[in-house]
Amino acid sequence: MADLQHKDLPNSQLHEPKGVSAANAGEIYTANGAGSGAWDSLDGASTGVAPAGALLIADGATGADFLRYQGWSQYEDSRTTVGTPTQTITNSVRTKIINDGGTLTLEKAPSDATVPLWNVSTNKHMPVAAFDLYHLRLSFTIEDYSGTDPYIDVELDIGGSVGTIFARDITLRKGGAAQKVSLAFPVFSGTTYLANGGEFYITYTGNTTCKVYKTSILIIRESKNYV
Repeated sequence: MADLQHKDLPNSQLHEPKGVSAANAGEIYTANGAGSGAWDSLDGASTGVAPAGALLIADGATGADFLRYQGWSQYEDSRTTVGTPTQTITNSVRTKIINDGGTLTLEKAPSDATVPLWNVSTNKHMPVAAFDLYHLRLSFTIEDYSGTDPYIDVELDIGGSVGTIFARDITLRKGGAAQKVSLAFPVFSGTTYLANGGEFYITYTGNTTCKVYKTSILIIRESKNYV
């Protein structure tokens, strides 16, 4: 009987690749460099299905992941009028800004995010990983302020020994009438930021109190650290 080369076998006589019966959908066979290999899912998911818009990114070791590393979320507080303000801020009292996402919670988060980018319970920005780069936008309306040259200080505080990583002074110039405030800035998430999250604070300098409402927070993850 003549020898028949594998390449000459008809399709009906060819077998499936070794180990395919135990492989999950979407997995591929990866050689280990020692004459064997294993079936593996590139994105680490049991279904083997990559997230929409994902890129195949090397993990710096021996594999890769399908990852949608960019993403964004927007949150708007439910208290939208001066009659039902989000907060009443007392003069010279550093006060944490809150946002319950009650009017709008729109999340298009990165595929590796395990929690929302904004925690509506603790009122913190929660980074996905250390040394990510984010672009943040904080907006709100402030009203019923008074005094000689009233103003507010707005800060982003990540706690620990680092504390405030962004601060800006804003003059209140409309004589107590509603003034819209919007701040936008980039920030990276170091290990302290990742551990503690980021909190916004406002300090009002003027007479008695002022009211803050219609708070909106937009969080954009622009890049993920791979160094």
